[in-house]
Amino acid sequence: MLGLVVSLSGCGQAPGRESPAAAQSSKAAPASSAAPDGAPAPAPGAATVARSGTRYRVNAAASRITARVEVGGLLAAAGHPHTIAITDFGGEVSLPEGRSGAATLRLAIRSDSLGETGKEFDEKDRRKVNQSVHEEALETGRFPEIVFQGRSESARGADGEYEATIRGDLTLHGVTRPVSIPVKVRQQDDRLRAAGGFTILHSQYGIKRLSAGAGMVKAKDEIAITFEIQADRL
Repeated sequence: MLGLVVSLSGCGQAPGRESPAAAQSSKAAPASSAAPDGAPAPAPGAATVARSGTRYRVNAAASRITARVEVGGLLAAAGHPHTIAITDFGGEVSLPEGRSGAATLRLAIRSDSLGETGKEFDEKDRRKVNQSVHEEALETGRFPEIVFQGRSESARGADGEYEATIRGDLTLHGVTRPVSIPVKVRQQDDRLRAAGGFTILHSQYGIKRLSAGAGMVKAKDEIAITFEIQADRL
């Protein structure tokens, strides 16, 4: 049914590059370099980017990332779509000095922080869905992190409001694929806010589509991800 990842429409269609578990873990792990003197140390699990330019740290408490999966099958009318909230993530944005280059972003998500929030499910059913997502779809024991790293292209706008395309690599379930993401950004005082959405496929990342009723109700291949992310200046 589900297996997901992160924020930011449009997913590259190039063939996936399956990476060994060890390589994936190394690739997905947040950078561990120390913060410069006077800068706050990164929160546990927070991903980092190059330190040139102006840096902003993702504020997870003020951000939202959601994945939605519709269901199909002969008995689809008896099933419910899944709305999955992603709650544990961190990262940084770096803007170049003078805004003359590309901004960079690195975002890391704990895969076991994904949880069903659909109102169609009671608490007991949510627990069952979450267990299936973690153990069968995302295999969080093997792949504890989901990572996106990219840079902005084709930015346009003025007066603190911009539209841009972010191109980079999304690593999910041990597979890394290129993605291209249109995003709207607002810059105000010491804060950035970015909003957008994109779609990926279970099949692109080797993620099991969960089902019920002997397969009569089954998650569709598409995973639609939407986000509103706030980042605060360091």
